[in-house]
Amino acid sequence: MASTTRQEILALLKRRGPMTVQELSRSLEITPMGVRQHLAILERDGCVGPGGIRRGPGRPSRLYGITPAGDRTFPRTYEHAAVTALRDLAALDGAAKIDALFEYRRRRDVAEYREMFAAKDLAGRVAALAHLRDRDGYLAEWQQIDPETFALVEHNCPIRAVAEAYPGACACEAALFADALEAQVVRTDHILAGAPHCRFVVSRPPESAPKK
Repeated sequence: MASTTRQEILALLKRRGPMTVQELSRSLEITPMGVRQHLAILERDGCVGPGGIRRGPGRPSRLYGITPAGDRTFPRTYEHAAVTALRDLAALDGAAKIDALFEYRRRRDVAEYREMFAAKDLAGRVAALAHLRDRDGYLAEWQQIDPETFALVEHNCPIRAVAEAYPGACACEAALFADALEAQVVRTDHILAGAPHCRFVVSRPPESAPKK
């Protein structure tokens, strides 16, 4: 799949869920006919499939969704090699060494992130974190829910095989975000639990909320 446009279609479907031809056309700023041509190739390759029907005013519109094969086109950061290396480490030094490794990496990343987030307010820190995670292949974005609350959404998990084999990786991720952002972080959606994304709600700790 060499087409940049087809990659953009898959990225949109992964970020937003099933979409119609018209919605894809508006987002990509190409004609509906052009979208259909790309979708036909993606369907042929097994990367997209039926995503249901959207009913509303006028004729019902077919929805297109990403398939497991399409999902596998996104970065996985050498995940299977990483799982093998972690299993070898556990065989040599015991399972506790895996938790120690995750904790070591968390502390290292917290120090790095805090240095980059210095002098930023909470919104700036969340935005910066979303940019870093997006750069690393997580298809991350953020939204502001209210003046003191934000959402960080990751539409891709580059280390999914690692997280499936070692759930401690996910716990370290949430702890990393809380420490780096100096905020309360609650995971509300989880890819490993069947959600299409991981979603974290970020809010100020009660003791640091500005006084009225």
